[in-house]
Amino acid sequence: MLNSTDRDGALPGTNLTQTRALNRRAVFDAVRRNGPITRMELAQRIGLTVQAISNIASELEVAGLIRQQGKRVGQRGQPAVELSLDATGGYTIGLSLAYRRVSGVLVDLAGDIIASEDYDLVEREPGLIAEILASLANRLLKTSGLGRDRIWGIGCSVPGTVENGTFWYDKVQEADEWTKFPLVAKLEELTGIKTFVENDATVAAIGEGLYGVGRIARSFFYLHFNLGVGGGLVMDGHPYRGAFGGAGEIGHMIVKPGGRLCPCGSRGCLEQYVSLYAAAETICGPTRTPDEVPTEELVACSRSGDARLLAWRQEAGQYLRIAIRNVEAMFDPDTIVIGGGLPAELLDGLITAATPLLPSMTHRHSSSQPRLMPAEHAADMPALGAAALPIAVAMLPGSSSTSWRATTTRTPMAANPALAALGFDSTW
Repeated sequence: MLNSTDRDGALPGTNLTQTRALNRRAVFDAVRRNGPITRMELAQRIGLTVQAISNIASELEVAGLIRQQGKRVGQRGQPAVELSLDATGGYTIGLSLAYRRVSGVLVDLAGDIIASEDYDLVEREPGLIAEILASLANRLLKTSGLGRDRIWGIGCSVPGTVENGTFWYDKVQEADEWTKFPLVAKLEELTGIKTFVENDATVAAIGEGLYGVGRIARSFFYLHFNLGVGGGLVMDGHPYRGAFGGAGEIGHMIVKPGGRLCPCGSRGCLEQYVSLYAAAETICGPTRTPDEVPTEELVACSRSGDARLLAWRQEAGQYLRIAIRNVEAMFDPDTIVIGGGLPAELLDGLITAATPLLPSMTHRHSSSQPRLMPAEHAADMPALGAAALPIAVAMLPGSSSTSWRATTTRTPMAANPALAALGFDSTW
């Protein structure tokens, strides 16, 4: 489990450790999530004295991470100065390797897109794809006009299982050449920028936590639909990936014992019934494989009321209800977020088929959030979520971040003044 945080969104300060670096991260993260905010409010949220907050705020302001936005008016006494995030204090690059497509964005600390690029992909050889991703990152950097010393890191989203942030397994194609391919090391070698690689569902959850639903829900489970179906878990404002990076693999939750055979070796896994692949399987016929069915054809079949797709939707809805009920029983989240690459027509129909949800046994009577919510950034989340990954890793408390760093290379990167102010050296 991750270390707990306060419910208002700040990292623990002196309650976790007395180091100045961690306290600076706590103040920065609280301003980023809750600004504009006064020093008094920060002190109340984090548990530091107002004088300590003032000292740290001055250091962060010098580092270009926060700024004074104005003064709080309408209250008794001297108007209090409000602090806000300085979005230009740092930048990140997000790369998304999806099925037959790559995309990239360069964003500031507020998540505003500075540069972006995407195109279709036909290559499958890992070394070549690594070069394509690195070239995309370098082009985004050149387009932005920013120096490498302004970049916090690269986040990369992949449709597979990532082991300790270094190796990638291709679940869709199961190509031997991808087994334990050191994608992190290769991207760092080609870009000279610290890189983190993570499963696309976890990345989507991280992005939603920083830029979307996470503003109102501290703990949520993200159901990520693509060719398969995955999940990402955010607990108390921080991503949880498990001991080996497999937390949230809801696609392999068994919902029908003895059901359809799954490539994982089990029978009756959720994604054999609830996924883009499962929908395509109903209409592909004997002359095509499901991954040869274009998304546009599925949408057309949905709009025309194709009986085969309607039958899929009804069956999938029942298994989705079971999965949602199980997730709620295990994690008791504020809400469950649904997003990903499933076309809106299919996703809306699937949600309708799963409604009403099975009764929840958790104590939700005091919750202000619905049990099921659409993602705010379903379409652009892979790349934008990937760009949020370096920030999320930097803000993780204590040893919780080591699961992303433990096996990555300690390649010296360009010195970053903002990261240095938060306690990270050039090899973080």
